Amino acid sequence: MTGPAGGVELTGIVKHFGGVAALRGVDLTIGPGEIVGLVGENGSGKSTLMRVLAGAEVPDAGAVLVDGVPLPAGDIHARLNAGVGVVFQEANVCPELEVAENLYLGHCASTAGVVSWGRTRAAASAALAEAGVPLPPRARVRDLSQDDRHLTDVVRLLARGVRVLALDETTASLTDDYVQRLFDIVRRARERGTSVVFISHRLNEVFDLCDRIAVLRDGAMVAVRVAGETSEEQVIRDMVGRALADKVLRRPVPPGPVRLALRGVTAGRVTEPVDLDLRAGEVVGIGGLVGSGRSTLLEAVYGLRHRTGEVTVDGRPLRPGAPKDSVAAGLGYVPEDRRAHGLAMEMSVRSNAMFVASGRQSWRRRVSRRADEVVLDQLRGRLALKASNVDAPVRTLSGGNQQKVVLGRWLAGQAGVLLLDEPTRGIDVGAKAQIYEIIQALTEDGTAVLLVSSELDELLALADRVLVLREGRLRGWFDRGARTEAVATAMAGSTG
Repeated sequence: MTGPAGGVELTGIVKHFGGVAALRGVDLTIGPGEIVGLVGENGSGKSTLMRVLAGAEVPDAGAVLVDGVPLPAGDIHARLNAGVGVVFQEANVCPELEVAENLYLGHCASTAGVVSWGRTRAAASAALAEAGVPLPPRARVRDLSQDDRHLTDVVRLLARGVRVLALDETTASLTDDYVQRLFDIVRRARERGTSVVFISHRLNEVFDLCDRIAVLRDGAMVAVRVAGETSEEQVIRDMVGRALADKVLRRPVPPGPVRLALRGVTAGRVTEPVDLDLRAGEVVGIGGLVGSGRSTLLEAVYGLRHRTGEVTVDGRPLRPGAPKDSVAAGLGYVPEDRRAHGLAMEMSVRSNAMFVASGRQSWRRRVSRRADEVVLDQLRGRLALKASNVDAPVRTLSGGNQQKVVLGRWLAGQAGVLLLDEPTRGIDVGAKAQIYEIIQALTEDGTAVLLVSSELDELLALADRVLVLREGRLRGWFDRGARTEAVATAMAGSTG
């Protein structure tokens, strides 16, 4: 079997999980110095293909070739020796070690078997400088921000001379400035001849960075297009098999009575007291940069953080630090980090979907499989959940389908107030449209929504009002129709 003179080639990749075909004879070639964007709906097979590339999954058929040389299936060490590196959505770092140790773990400079920390840290300084990442080599990774941990993970691979770099949703949890830093790193790598695969649900990022765009749908490669010769609309049609509206806007709903009220609430980073009335049928957005206190405020309202001040739901005061009382009062919460805080990853899809509904039942009642099916049918119908086996661990689902489970459990639980923290992060364009439609339907039914989103266009399209936080302090209220530039200025604290 022969491949290209340089770069990486995946040929005829087939992978089944049980009776489900995750990949159906996928072919993909990335030349030296080329960046190829890999896009598709959640569950289309993108991450499975990257795990095959990394050697973490053994394909049922097909081969991976680097510089024309086939690599043994499932052999991770062969990939490392061939210069293949994959960065997944969660940073693969050792928090208790220094940055330099993470960059050269297992490959530290040594003499006669003794590690030379001076030479190791000097090499780390050079690698960080070349990548344009201003981190001290002796810094403990545990003390870094999540953004800097991701960049450390990327530099770790580049420092070891990878010639094939795959980024699987690496930008999903990065702030805009760190996305641009990552793009600068990737472009430098391209100039050195590195072959890059870039996966993102943000199509503007794909068009900004990539030379070609490859589209997966239902495990099959349906199109490969030159980025400069196509459009977002065409790529979306390739992904979902139909056209979507250019802009999904939520229609305003006449507000009803106050469902959630905050009076003088402070918590953690939120040092200035917050007053807020959230009415039935209303969406109030919370804007701000990372570290502004957006998530802290939602956690405090739900009872996950110590707070001062008063929170009431439908006129009923909530005790601080009592999430159980919040659920009983009809308060629902979708956390920012679904894997760490939203799901029990080793439990089944069924169990995760039923957490809220089953929690409202008396412990004396027997579990009803029929009631489970009603909830699961709702998830499949309203959110297009793709789960071939609902009794399999929820970790077997794609990230987007995991998010649908987290959101969908509250649809079954009939929450009167929903706290949504980045509900569309890591979600493809088709699923985003579905979630927007669900928010529309919920508000029409009288649900009140408090929404955090890092995507400013999304925030302004969905919210009736936007509250902006900066460094834990309230920096303004904006009504529907506010200019994007005005809100961004309030968030960043810039002038002009």
